[in-house]
Amino acid sequence: MSDDRNIADLVELRTRLLQYRASLFDPSTKLPTLPVVMDRIRQLLDDKGSVPVFVIRLEHEQHLERIVGWERYDALLYNVSRYLGDALARNIRCDVILCQEAVRGDVFVMFLADRSEAGRLYGILAGGISITEENSGDTSLMALQVGKGLITRRPAERTERAIYSGILQARQDFHKRGEVLDEARLVEARRVLSDRSLTTLYQPIVGLPEKDVLGFEALSRGPSGSYLGPAENFFGFAERSGILGEVEHLCVELALERAVRLPKEAMLFINLSNHGLEYLDSIGLGLTELVARSALGPDRCVLEITERTYAESQAALKHRVGELREAGFRIAIDDMGTGYSALHVLAELQPDFIKLNHMLVRGLPSEPIKRNLVSAITSFAGTSHSVVIAEGVEREDEMNALVELGVMLQQGFFFGHPEEI
Repeated sequence: MSDDRNIADLVELRTRLLQYRASLFDPSTKLPTLPVVMDRIRQLLDDKGSVPVFVIRLEHEQHLERIVGWERYDALLYNVSRYLGDALARNIRCDVILCQEAVRGDVFVMFLADRSEAGRLYGILAGGISITEENSGDTSLMALQVGKGLITRRPAERTERAIYSGILQARQDFHKRGEVLDEARLVEARRVLSDRSLTTLYQPIVGLPEKDVLGFEALSRGPSGSYLGPAENFFGFAERSGILGEVEHLCVELALERAVRLPKEAMLFINLSNHGLEYLDSIGLGLTELVARSALGPDRCVLEITERTYAESQAALKHRVGELREAGFRIAIDDMGTGYSALHVLAELQPDFIKLNHMLVRGLPSEPIKRNLVSAITSFAGTSHSVVIAEGVEREDEMNALVELGVMLQQGFFFGHPEEI
């Protein structure tokens, strides 16, 4: 009996230790959090008297995780942590402590042993970082937002409070620099709207097994080489700045104008949030009128609505969708499987198309749970007269697994990258 109790105590102790470790180390980046490195910072202060501190975050919009999903965002943070570690090892000639502010957070904190290296580090970080997509191999330059402060040891002040005071100073610098950047970027975004200088790309949606092109999804990009270039940055910034409706209006307008070069029978899939639909109403120009100005008819247009958009404005969007259906538009639910009351959305809107989020496609050939989910969605689609489209197909085995599950319409790099026409 005593041995059994000892084993149970050991198991409980091990469990508590694992839980304690999980509260101190970020599982995505494998970095320690601030409490873990406190003793090392104290030692630096004892040795140096003052320690430069940097607060660092990927310079993106607050909605990036909602746009790309938490799994992809976690992977992005892991790549950032690796880049920061490599950059420090190659370029900084002193001891550096790198940690995360909190478990599952997205703010990194750095402490330097040598004040003379602070300028060099800031220059490296301000230049941005190159992130390579694991699946596609595409490399993109991502900016970092950086704030810097100085921790100073004072005999009358508790060391921990001196450390937190230095971090607060770095945070204030971080926000001040961010406000200046935001002002400049709003000017740039306004100029893009005025000049109509967005790029429109079209990605094919193919029908299997023949790989005939059913239609194209219109995708918009901001100015090349700018922070506003990537779609997630441009649309995230536009939403935060209150100009998303104007931006989406221009995106759809340009997509329709440039679609005259598409094959005559191809459908055009366009993305609009409730912000965009409300903006069109506010200027007395609904989507039906906007399409009527183009060479396409509503019967060739498919409006893509994300689960998130519907979850945030159900009543208004349901009414608008009904009107657009009567006008001849078809409706697609985009990013199916991202977690916004998916089944409820399908039941309420009864879409013509259901687009599977790329995270359901990734790993599908070897993950039974994902296969079961896709199978359930295709089964529902069959009974509700919807057609499933898989997004983000990048490999032949993904294509084949989807075909086995009855998904005959697919979209992704395996069939074609988004391109201008």
